[in-house]
Amino acid sequence: METLLKQNFTAHYNLPISTINNISKQTSAQYFEIEDDSNRETQIYNSQNNGTAIYRNPSQKVVYVINYDKFITSLDTNFQRGRKRCDLIVYTQNTRDYFLLNELKDANPAKGRKKAKSQLVASLKDLMSVSSIKQFADYFNEKRCCIFNKRINAPQSITAVKAFGRVNIISLSGLKMANSDIESYGFSLYEYSGGQIFTL
Repeated sequence: METLLKQNFTAHYNLPISTINNISKQTSAQYFEIEDDSNRETQIYNSQNNGTAIYRNPSQKVVYVINYDKFITSLDTNFQRGRKRCDLIVYTQNTRDYFLLNELKDANPAKGRKKAKSQLVASLKDLMSVSSIKQFADYFNEKRCCIFNKRINAPQSITAVKAFGRVNIISLSGLKMANSDIESYGFSLYEYSGGQIFTL
């Protein structure tokens, strides 16, 4: 996928081949969390309460995580300026299981949801316009756009987060939401809040 971005994506948009390094990481950990650090670099943690996107990987599938935001930011200024883009592309290697676009939000879910959806739709449009990338994504059985909201840590004396966050208990694996734009590309939209986990 990294090669498809650097060569095929850039060729499709009449850009020079990208030479950006360090946009891809991989893990086969049974549990991992993903976070963007202050330098917009992707970090993968195997301990709890460090990341925004939380994954359980019981079969220890090899998972690739590509910093799509960093890739787009490295391109020609005129191309990337003002271009909406999601944070990550996440997919399982050597299996047809999952191809995911991730948007990591550190804001009130209600306020950040509209922006996150527009970033995911714009990313899908840009990516699926490249025939080789669309062909790669179509190989996978499950294609999702995922909004991951950062956990809210309330002071110990306040239990309001637990009281008002009961939807997270009802659905521990995220909430599916309707979105015709995303569905038109063969993807579905899910939102994860309050520590909800994506199980691979």
